[in-house]
Amino acid sequence: MRADWLELKVPPLALTVAAAIVVVVVSFLHEGATAIDQVTARLAGGVIALVGLSLALRGVIDFRRARTTVDPRHPERSARVVTDGIYRWTRNPMYLGFVLLLLGLAIALQNTFGLLVTALSASFLQRFQIAPEERWLGKQFGAEYDTYRARVRRWI
Repeated sequence: MRADWLELKVPPLALTVAAAIVVVVVSFLHEGATAIDQVTARLAGGVIALVGLSLALRGVIDFRRARTTVDPRHPERSARVVTDGIYRWTRNPMYLGFVLLLLGLAIALQNTFGLLVTALSASFLQRFQIAPEERWLGKQFGAEYDTYRARVRRWI
């Protein structure tokens, strides 16, 4: 059975919220060993999570300013290739932000299972969201998107 049916079907925000809930629930159900001071972990995790949230929000703001869709399930509705703002440094600030948010949460809760959830979420986004989006954008915008893709990294 091919897994292509999952492409562009799961909203990335919903995936991130579900993954965050899993991390929090596992943290409450299983209190693991603390590798570092709790205050240090919460501070470091909180900073990483805030950076992630900021990146994701900046990506949405830049898309809104460019008057293009922020609905990741429909890349064919994209009005243009956004190459300014945060998109000068990463092609996927929203997804990068979601992953950093999960990473920060896992660190703040000192939840090693949360690191696995973060890695699985990033892998899911890469396979079932980013790859199909890039195919669509390449078809839709051709050389303009190819030039942008060659200049700016996918994640960071």
